[in-house]
Amino acid sequence: MRLTLWALLGIALIPATAADWNSRSFPGWNDHIVERILTDSPWTRPVTIRLDWISRGDRQVDYKQIPGASNQWPFPGGSPVGGIGAGKGSSLPDRADILVRWASALPVRQATALYKQRQDKLQSISVNQLVPAAPADYIVELFGVPSEVAHRGTASVEAIARGSAALKLQTGRVLKPNRVEALVHAGNMEILVHFSREEPILVTDREVEFSIDMQIFSVKEKFRLFPMRYQGDLQL
Repeated sequence: MRLTLWALLGIALIPATAADWNSRSFPGWNDHIVERILTDSPWTRPVTIRLDWISRGDRQVDYKQIPGASNQWPFPGGSPVGGIGAGKGSSLPDRADILVRWASALPVRQATALYKQRQDKLQSISVNQLVPAAPADYIVELFGVPSEVAHRGTASVEAIARGSAALKLQTGRVLKPNRVEALVHAGNMEILVHFSREEPILVTDREVEFSIDMQIFSVKEKFRLFPMRYQGDLQL
């Protein structure tokens, strides 16, 4: 049986009142603050997705034409991501717990650095050295996606994501991705969807909805922008 997302992370969800990143400054965050930022916070939403492995007839695309797409998979089916033989007795999961997270946001990058330092016992290295530099793009991460979604290769996942993902602002503006990365780890995958900062998202946009349709699953998640302020600035 597939491990739950929380077992994968090696952490447990805690009540919102148990941790507050504003109560102390980085890098003085305790484990509860780190866990909350990374699993359930203004920058991170835990989401349960339903997985449909049967391809959609109106979405047939010849993904054999995508460079790098793998055609070697032990299940039949001609869809780029769906239609891999799910049925009675299949071991494919029908749902998964994932995280929808603004990986580019400063508090998320800082919490990730603290988690890595403590998990990998890197106390000899300054945690500030482990904080990734601010990326050029907004990056929305889907963490914990079952690796079977990439059965046709990561190139097909990236193509589907780039064609379907969007950020829709409450003020009506829509941002489309300029790049997508699909990274497969042991049993799970993360999908990193990049959006340009050329026309910045502002607090006055009030709310942003991230949406993506991967055919096997879809996500629509809204983020209120005012709570995503950190150290006086909107952090995305």
